[in-house]
Amino acid sequence: MEPRSNQCISDLAVFSKLDREEVQLICARSYAKYYQTEEVIFFENDSVKKLYLLVSGKVKLSMLSADGKEKVLTILQQGDIFGEISIFDEDPHPLTAEVVEDARILIIPWEDLENIIMEHPKMAIKIIEALSKKTRLLTSQVRELVFQDAAGRLASLFDRLLSDFGVDINGGKMIDLVLTHQEIANLIGSSRVTVTKLINRFIDEGIIKIHKRHIVVVDNSKLGELLQTFI
Repeated sequence: MEPRSNQCISDLAVFSKLDREEVQLICARSYAKYYQTEEVIFFENDSVKKLYLLVSGKVKLSMLSADGKEKVLTILQQGDIFGEISIFDEDPHPLTAEVVEDARILIIPWEDLENIIMEHPKMAIKIIEALSKKTRLLTSQVRELVFQDAAGRLASLFDRLLSDFGVDINGGKMIDLVLTHQEIANLIGSSRVTVTKLINRFIDEGIIKIHKRHIVVVDNSKLGELLQTFI
């Protein structure tokens, strides 16, 4: 934990939709914490009621099946809010939050968040927006699982990651995020072997290339064609 100071105001600059009064309220009632890669912020079924504001780094939200298989919902980046799913009821967290790139996070305990919302109801709208974003993502993933084959789901994942983490480089657009084949498989609900075969196929077809462990999309039109394929 660190003193509430100008650092907090600087941190909140990544949350562009916050106005000055909201920034002051959050800085007065939050604290910052650093997490290292692979450190777990909270586990599925934990009952801690806090709102988390991701200032820097990346965080993975996932869940485990009864037999221990991981399903990754999404990877968050700076400016994202999480932990909001369980703060308004008595149910525990339905997801595990794990750091995939060293992160700095502002944390607001529920009691303080409740006071902020009472004083500044617009904050509730921002939390609802975060919930809506995850609901939309879940709906999209269900649609892909039902209607797309593994190649279509992989193309959809690359398209989302380009939107969130895409960086223009010479010869294409790079996904600025290093993921193993197993992690990609967990994101699209497939097996590691299938993902490896599909990535090799995408490379052979000139859709992607690998640059320093990063995926680079070199042919957006071919990727777009795969997005339109259905089972």
